Amino acid sequence: MLLVKNFVLAQADNEIQVYASPTIQHKWTIFELHNNYTFKGSKLLADPKDAKWYNTTLEITHGFGKNFEIGFYTFAGVEPNGGYTYLGNQIRPRISFPELSASLSVEFGFFRPNDTSKFFWQGEIRPIIDKVFGNGDFYIGFNPNIDFVISGNDKGVGFSPQFKALYVVKNKVGVGIEYYGGLGEFRNILPLKKQEHLLGPMIDLYIHPKWEIQGGFLFGLTENSNQRIFKLLLGKRIGKVKNIDEGTVF
Repeated sequence: MLLVKNFVLAQADNEIQVYASPTIQHKWTIFELHNNYTFKGSKLLADPKDAKWYNTTLEITHGFGKNFEIGFYTFAGVEPNGGYTYLGNQIRPRISFPELSASLSVEFGFFRPNDTSKFFWQGEIRPIIDKVFGNGDFYIGFNPNIDFVISGNDKGVGFSPQFKALYVVKNKVGVGIEYYGGLGEFRNILPLKKQEHLLGPMIDLYIHPKWEIQGGFLFGLTENSNQRIFKLLLGKRIGKVKNIDEGTVF
């Protein structure tokens, strides 16, 4: 999530996802379309209609080695007035450490909140820690993200933790919850009502190893959180199925 500072949130992030630690396989590519719509924004907005954005992100990730991948993002959205807006691009190298069930990604690029704003340089450092329990039926993941903005008026470094817990039914449907937070800058943690805390139910469908389908609904827990967000993630892997474990792909 983008660095949260002393302002009222007007829209949700373009990409709302808790990452799992495995990287995509060597010479494989995955195309993902992240979609979310904000039905109700922050309670502190002067005009609630300002939050009604449809955000979409195209993410393309390719595996360059056994434990290394590079992802590329294009951010866009439809504003409350119906206008389509290009919002920026970002690149993300990531390396995984399977023996630790962990990985680390660094995202960097340029972004703007809307078509009247200037682009600024920003990114994040995302440690990814997760664990599969039992026979693969229960999964938990934690992303303690460090956000940074290095140009414009809102320079700073902040903390945006994310968490996911999932129970998989018959290796076909995952039912769980996701949490997303934005606490502000490390040197200036925001008052609780100005922080962003989102929590909600999620469903993952495992119809085929090459497909990724996830949907859910997030509810804001503080005044400055976006209050109601629907998210849908659609992904398609390109590669040889025989190289993928036919079990659950988180």
